[in-house]
Order: sequence, then structure tokens, then C-alpha cells
Amino acid sequence: MAAKGVDMHHVVIIGGSYGGLRALGVLAGKKDIKVTLVDRHPYHFLQTEGYDLIAGKVPFDSTIIALRSLCAGFGDNIEYLHAVAKDVDFKNKKVIFEDADPLSYDYLIIAAGAVTRFFENIEGLRDYSYGVKSLRGALKLKEYFEQELYRRLENSKDAKSSYSIVIGGAGLSGVEIAAEMQYYFNRYYRSNSLAYGKLKIHLISGSETILKGLHPSVIKASSNRLAELGVVLHTGSHISRVENKVAILENGEKIPFDFMIFTGGIMGAPFVQSLKAEHNKIGQLVVNRFLQIPGHEEVYAIGDAANLRDTASKRVPPTAQTAEQSGVDAAKNILAHIENRQLHVSNLKLQGLAIALGGTYAIIDAGKFRIYGFLAYLGKKAIEKSYKWPLKLKATDGFKRITACHKRAL
Repeated sequence: MAAKGVDMHHVVIIGGSYGGLRALGVLAGKKDIKVTLVDRHPYHFLQTEGYDLIAGKVPFDSTIIALRSLCAGFGDNIEYLHAVAKDVDFKNKKVIFEDADPLSYDYLIIAAGAVTRFFENIEGLRDYSYGVKSLRGALKLKEYFEQELYRRLENSKDAKSSYSIVIGGAGLSGVEIAAEMQYYFNRYYRSNSLAYGKLKIHLISGSETILKGLHPSVIKASSNRLAELGVVLHTGSHISRVENKVAILENGEKIPFDFMIFTGGIMGAPFVQSLKAEHNKIGQLVVNRFLQIPGHEEVYAIGDAANLRDTASKRVPPTAQTAEQSGVDAAKNILAHIENRQLHVSNLKLQGLAIALGGTYAIIDAGKFRIYGFLAYLGKKAIEKSYKWPLKLKATDGFKRITACHKRAL
């Protein structure tokens, strides 16, 4: 802790993301630190549960946490600013906004995340497909899916027609969405709510397998599960171009669709890409081994906003887990910098993966061992709850504080 009598240090965090909230948790309660969390949205979107939202397994409000209430729950030294960050004046240490006065900082953490990367070389991809990294994208897909189900319930002619969804990209996101949606539809079909028409989900992987890079047994079990559900796998050929209602692969295969989702990559959010600093080829900020932006030791970039690498300089997968680790590391380094201590070299490690594969089936790959089926599903849910519920409780406490203040002001 900074010595008594030293001025309050102001830390600004741009982005109420997984990494941003982890950093906030480390800094909260430090007497000589004030934190301002900035986000263009008034909520934290639990993206790891977004696929359950799309498949109708959870209500809308269970996938978000109100940032104003959350900040209030962390204490008096934490505040939330609902604003759109436009730029950073690194020289004068100020964040510039579209709709608010500039905000000065002593330390800055950029946790503004990433967006779906619609490859420019794939003609029509951006025009005819949707990403699902945001709450808006998840709700768009959920709305379409449920409208299609409703249309078939109301119209006997429509009920007999089949429809298809194409998912471009067979990484974790694509596989989970395909499994959850197909399971959801199969449940409806078995209940005779939809007597004739069927849903076909086409999952496209440019690689020879889905989930490239994961353990062979995980790939095999996931492929078998998807096939069991009825998901149609297309492997070994990338998407060449997309036209209205049809995806065309490099091998010439044409896949008609009613709705298309693309999960084939990410790139830095527009705000992140616009900053006057070094970026990698997908617009993420280049950071040093302490997660600082070179040339600006008081500025850190974390999560999907940063080009995260481990101590061997190997690129770290963009997951919620690694984002959280980077948020903790950045916050600890700010504390070390304030206290004139040696900074901590960020050593990010993927400690395992949990993959949802429809209903109560999941896979946990912990590296040295793997768990399949219902037990893995319970484990995945436990992991999600261990992250969500402490934040939910903080937000509940914060809401009580806010309403109490309003009552005293009346």
C-alpha cells in the first residue's frame, strides 16, 4: 500500500469484461486507489453462458450483471461510468469519450475485448452472416431461432418444411453453439411440437477436424456427440464465398442456409484498433511481459484486447480463463508499481477447457485427465457458478446501497 499522505492513485479500466472485472476485484478495497470502470454497455455479458441463452436454456437476465450495481457493491472507491471511449491521449494520460468529458488517469487498463473477425477475403461473409460474441448477436440468433419455431407451430404448411443453419468455424464457440441448438431443436421435435420439418445445422471446419489443436480423444468424442445429435460436419475445406442463403466451400460444395453464424476468428474491438500504439495483425495491442504497452509503463492491455503470450512467447488462446488471469496480473503489477516493487512477469496458462455439447453432456479437458458426459457437465456448471455468483452477490449489495442513497435523498 502506498505510504500515508500520498495522493489517491486513479486507475481507469476500459471494459467491464472478464479481465476487467478481475482487475477491479484485485484493486477494490485499496485505501489509496480509486477505480473508475468505463463501459459502453451498462452490463457485463457472461459470454460463456451465451450459448445457453441462444438455446433457450436460461433467461435473459441470468447472462448479465449490472455494472453500476456491481461497482457500488465493491465500495466507495469504485465508480462506474457509462460512456463510449473514443481515444486515449497517452501523453497527457487522459481517456477521450464520444459523449463525456475527458477522464484523467494515473494508471490505465484496456480491457475492451474483441469482435468477430469477418475475413475480408471471403466475399459476402460480412453481408450474410452474424457473430455472437456480443449480447446483441446472441439475442439476434435466439430471436431468429424462436421465430422459426413459432412459425412452424402456427402454420401446418411451414411445419413440414425443413430449414438449415450454417456455422462457419469449428472451434469452441462453433461447436458449442451447434450442439446446444441442435439439442434444443431435437427436444422440440421429440415432443411432437414440430411434427415434420427438421433443423439441419451444418458446422464448417477448414481443418481436417473440428476443435483443431485439442487432444485427439476430445476431438473424437466431440465429433461423435455432434453426429449423434444430427449436426452435419464439413471438414477439410474453408468457406470460399457467401451468397444470399448459400455458403460455397473451396471444394465447390454449396450449402444452402436460412441463417448463418460465423465464429471463425476474432479481432481487436474498433476502439482498440484505433489507438496510437503497436498492434498485431488482427488489431490487438502488443504488450510486454508485464502486460504494459511499450513506451507507456502506466498503461496495461489485457484479455482479447491484447496480444497475450506465455513466458515462451507462444500465443495464448483467447478464452475467459486467460482474460481473467491477465486482469489479475495487470492489477498486481499496478500495485507493485505504486509500492516500488518488482513487477510480476505474466505467466498465462490454459489450465483446462470445459466444452458444452448439448443438454447435460460436456467434456472437461484438464490436460492430464479428461472427463466426459454428465459429470463433466456438472463440473462445467460449477466453474460457471464460481465465477458468476460472487459477482451477483456484489451487485445485489450494490443495488441495496444505491436504493438506500436514493431514499435518503428524497
